[in-house]
Amino acid sequence: MLILVVLAIAAVVAVIKMPPWSFLTREDLTSCGEVSRDMSGEVPRDGTACLLAAQTNGTGAELKVTDYTDEGDPIFTYYRVVPDHSGMEVFVDSRDGYGKKGWTHLDCPQARAVPDVGACQEA
Repeated sequence: MLILVVLAIAAVVAVIKMPPWSFLTREDLTSCGEVSRDMSGEVPRDGTACLLAAQTNGTGAELKVTDYTDEGDPIFTYYRVVPDHSGMEVFVDSRDGYGKKGWTHLDCPQARAVPDVGACQEA
């Protein structure tokens, strides 16, 4: 019986991708809220205005944007303006059942707007 429990737990852990250490230990920043992209694909202006203000003022902020795949699977993107860091730091948590699943951590040094963050590289 114990073996079955251990195997069940291992199966759940394999399916649920844990956030990377860099996400779990990220600096606390002012929240710009949590928003969902509208039907046109636009991110609501209040969240983007908050991030732009943080960039302009040299303060930090984080905006969580939820998108959904055609099948309804969520993709959570955390856009972060970090003090003394150019551009944005971006974390993506994809729960896409048909595409890439899991976490991605990106550094986007030219980012000045959401969601168009320009060229990014894995952080």
